[in-house]
Amino acid sequence: MRKSMAIILSCLFLLMSLYTVKPANVFACSCAGPPTVEEGLERSAAVFAGKVTKLVGPKAKLVMSSADPVHVTLEVTEVWKGELAGMTQLTTAVSSASCGYDQFAVGSEFLVFASAESGQLRTGMCDGTKLLSTAGQELTELGDGYPPEDTSAQSESGPDQLAEGGPPGAGQGAGQSSFLLKPVLWIAAAVLLAAGGWLYFWRKNKRNI
Repeated sequence: MRKSMAIILSCLFLLMSLYTVKPANVFACSCAGPPTVEEGLERSAAVFAGKVTKLVGPKAKLVMSSADPVHVTLEVTEVWKGELAGMTQLTTAVSSASCGYDQFAVGSEFLVFASAESGQLRTGMCDGTKLLSTAGQELTELGDGYPPEDTSAQSESGPDQLAEGGPPGAGQGAGQSSFLLKPVLWIAAAVLLAAGGWLYFWRKNKRNI
């Protein structure tokens, strides 16, 4: 009896450990240094300024990765390179540990340097993307830009929002990835507890027969 209960309690402890302990980032992103505006223009597929209207983080799963993508929707206000719509989407890794740009926040404006991968714009912490309010020098070097293709377009999601499934912080940046687990762990814990209770009373009744 004691051996069976010890096994059940060990399983419960393991499940709770999986829920509360976050896997450590083994590798960290390292940038050679912030690129110059000239370098950013040369190697980027798109350079633009825009306001974040929506962030959609990776769906919760058993094991989360710092490289999981965050989808960012921006209302483009000015363009220096590329042909962009008034509402443009890009992706970045959820954590800076995988070179993701984790400072995006709903309602904030950014100067974005983005590359193109499989037809999808992507940016990261090594590309030169930054808050527009801190990009005075870059804006001076870039000079006058041009408007996006459809400046009258409105966000299909309505008011600024963080979509369900987005990363923690509700618009405070996509950084700090959440290592949430599926509800199946809670179900498994309940099943183990029920099994333990049943085993206890079954053995107790058996002795009384």
